[in-house]
Amino acid sequence: LIGSDAPAADAEVLIMAVEALTAAGVSGLTVDLTIPTLVPALCEGLAVAAPASRHLRDALDHKDASAVALAAGGHASLFAALVDAAGPAADALERLGRLDLVSPAARELERLAAVAARVSEAAPELDLTIDPVENRGFEYHCGVCFAIFARAVRGELGRGGRYLAGPAADEAATGVTLETETVMRAVPDAARARRLYAPHGTLVSGAKALRAEGWTVIEGLTPAADPTVEAERLGCDHILRDGAPIPLA
Repeated sequence: LIGSDAPAADAEVLIMAVEALTAAGVSGLTVDLTIPTLVPALCEGLAVAAPASRHLRDALDHKDASAVALAAGGHASLFAALVDAAGPAADALERLGRLDLVSPAARELERLAAVAARVSEAAPELDLTIDPVENRGFEYHCGVCFAIFARAVRGELGRGGRYLAGPAADEAATGVTLETETVMRAVPDAARARRLYAPHGTLVSGAKALRAEGWTVIEGLTPAADPTVEAERLGCDHILRDGAPIPLA
């Protein structure tokens, strides 16, 4: 979604991804929200020197409490509280709200809270968590970000967030990328489309109608010596004969 820097835009993209995965049959979704601009904004507001902020960023990425304390110096308790705030969205926001954040960081937190509230309202059944210091994989993002998971499925189903688009990288945007292989492992077998082989010469209109019925249609691009063998080679469980899907034996 390009052209809006409103928290509603961040929420809309995330909600769209969650709804699409749910419609595909994925259950037990969990979304982890983060805002990688929070720590830089806090360092800026506290006038943390650049070398120290780099060490602090590395320590936070590794969740190394002793390294965080060393790099943060006199602000150690504040950054430790940021790390400890991670958890279910409502609890995390309550803990974060008790912190005395300087103005730039407070604005970032307000944006995070606005996105979380909108997502929770649209998808109250969603397991929503917040990790305010997570940054790995979101280095080029410039606002609220998220990662999507499903219970009992290893790896991320997708991730996304706010970034700058356009040739000059100056246009507000937010987006999402889904990991197809992980999504396919999360989709129950019953929800997966049946694969139908349409031999070479099948009318385009016929293939289109079958797709509208929910079939995954694999069209033969060239004549096959044995259409049944070709259907099996392509991983299909049905073949189109005389205009009707026929199960492969």
